Amino acid sequence: MPETLDTMSDREINDETSQTPSSPAPSSPAQSIIFSRNNDSTKLLGVVYGIGMNVNSVIGSGIVTSPGIIWKAVKSPGIVLLLWSLCGIVAMAGSLSYVELGVIHKISGGETKYLQTAYPYPEYMMSYLFSFMYIFAIQPGILCAVLQSAAQYFWYTINGSRYDKDIKQVTTGWQLAFSPFWILKLIAVSFLFIITLYHMLSNRWAIYINQSLAVIKLVTYSIIAIAGIGKLITNPDSSLNWKKSLEGNTDITAYSSSVLLIMFSYDGWNSLNYSLDEFRRPEKKLLYSNIISVGIVIVVYLLVNIAFISVVPENLIDSTDSDETIAATFFRQLFGGSEVVVRIFTALVVLSVIGTAASEVWNGSRVIVAAARSDFFPKYSKELKTWNNNLDTPINALLAQFIWCSLIIFFIGSSFTITTFTLFSKFAMYSYWIFYVATGIGLLIIRRNRDNENQFKVPLPLAGLFILAGLFILAFSFVTKTDDCQFLDPQKCRIQNLSPIFISYGFLSIALILYYWWKVKLYG
Repeated sequence: MPETLDTMSDREINDETSQTPSSPAPSSPAQSIIFSRNNDSTKLLGVVYGIGMNVNSVIGSGIVTSPGIIWKAVKSPGIVLLLWSLCGIVAMAGSLSYVELGVIHKISGGETKYLQTAYPYPEYMMSYLFSFMYIFAIQPGILCAVLQSAAQYFWYTINGSRYDKDIKQVTTGWQLAFSPFWILKLIAVSFLFIITLYHMLSNRWAIYINQSLAVIKLVTYSIIAIAGIGKLITNPDSSLNWKKSLEGNTDITAYSSSVLLIMFSYDGWNSLNYSLDEFRRPEKKLLYSNIISVGIVIVVYLLVNIAFISVVPENLIDSTDSDETIAATFFRQLFGGSEVVVRIFTALVVLSVIGTAASEVWNGSRVIVAAARSDFFPKYSKELKTWNNNLDTPINALLAQFIWCSLIIFFIGSSFTITTFTLFSKFAMYSYWIFYVATGIGLLIIRRNRDNENQFKVPLPLAGLFILAGLFILAFSFVTKTDDCQFLDPQKCRIQNLSPIFISYGFLSIALILYYWWKVKLYG
């Protein structure tokens, strides 16, 4: 590789960390084989940037896709808002738990490092499993879900109609003609290419672009919330949906699926932990950035849901076939049916969702670098951990991420009859929550084994709430509906709805096998 691609030689890395792969598990962050970039000139992030990054990562496709799905399932505006509020509290609890972990470690990589510290035996197993799942399953799943949503809204912006209006639910992509199903796949990959390209060319400009996208989405959703609530105040008919505020669905499966979708909408509250190397004084900035950004997201989500429920008639939600572009129906009701205004706002939704994808591309590349520095890719670690000194970007990690995610979009996204957004969002969230729970428990283990008196500590009830919520999500994800699949009998419908969980455990099994192969190869 060119000399400019790495600012530290392997000898310097080993000298700085005093840790080799064959050494015992690290007892402190300074001894970790996952190290930080200590050049102050590369530390570009402060509180304002941190808030923008978190908001950009969290607010995306979930808030424009989930409200209609959840309202249709729960059938109660009051309970809908209660679920969004409770899940927001869980997101805040998780975010504060990760602040404590970030304050302890102060380096990039997120769970890759935290799990390594909390579970030192078997050596590096939990860290390896997370790295594999995040790089090959979780992050591609999130990216594919949000990019598919962006592509669908882009299609709607251009054509004024859904791409899937004539496609039956039992049809896979391989059974369809090139247009329009495969065109959307190409659009999604094109968005990913553009995002990856500007992240490769300049770290500083990537930050500026992502911050701009965060501002655009906050302005967009503020307008939506204000317009919707204004209509509730001025139009008597807008209050009709609120007359059944607490008359919810008695079917528990409606709530289990809704919670998973809402948590997908909130996901991203931990995004700053993947790039702490690039923060100035991360022990201070992380706390302020997380509290403010998650608080902003909770308020925005509640206001948008109030606007959505106030504007869209319940019978229109029940009769809508496509949940994934339900926001277009919302905009049409909100702005008096003006097709031009509807398309303007769907275009803004596209930019909003692209902003979320951009944050995921940023985070994913940092986890790949951290995993490569731990030598989790024996033949390719040297290339994947390199950082271009001129551009200040992890070029190889970004390129590898683009190739893998493109394959996932085309092949896995075309091989299931379940809708692409539902498949990838549930698959990614279930996989992520396995490690959220492990990390939450790991925080308590680390706290017990360390003197952390002079640093931030998340209140124990909040840490416990985060763990219990995660266990609830993992358990109740198996409770699924069997009557919501067109043309499928209940048994096949149940299998289809559980397929994201099966995929998750399939990837986890592969990760476990590869871990033992990696351990044998490394240690003999």
